[in-house]
This record gives sequence, structure tokens and C-alpha cells, in this order.
Amino acid sequence: MGLKSTPQMPPPVDTSITDKTAEAEAKLEAEKQKAMKVGRKGMYGTILTSSKGVEDEATTGKTLLGGTIS
Repeated sequence: MGLKSTPQMPPPVDTSITDKTAEAEAKLEAEKQKAMKVGRKGMYGTILTSSKGVEDEATTGKTLLGGTIS
């Protein structure tokens, strides 16, 4: 009768593609998190005074419209 051939092993799986995909997704997620942090900050990053407001004496001088000189 005939001889049975031994089964061949499948070729090794190339994991470099999945590694690159996972790396790209992680990089994209990090960029999204960074963008969200910047978006949350918004206009609050430009406010330089506290809730009390500015307590310094205002300096005034002559203006083009003829304001007073202090």
C-alpha cells in the first residue's frame, strides 16, 4: 500500500506587521490624549488673575482723545 506523507508545518507567522500596527495605534492614542489635554485647557490658560481680579493701581495718562494726565 502507499506511504503516508508527513504533514508540513505552516510557515512562521510574520509578527512585524502586527507589531507595527500596534505601535502606530499607540502613537495615535498618545497624540489624541495630548490634543484632548490642550483642548480642555482652552481659554483658562490665558487668565492671569485670580477670582479677586486685578488689585493694582491703574496707570492713566494723556490719551489721543484728550484724557487727563496723572
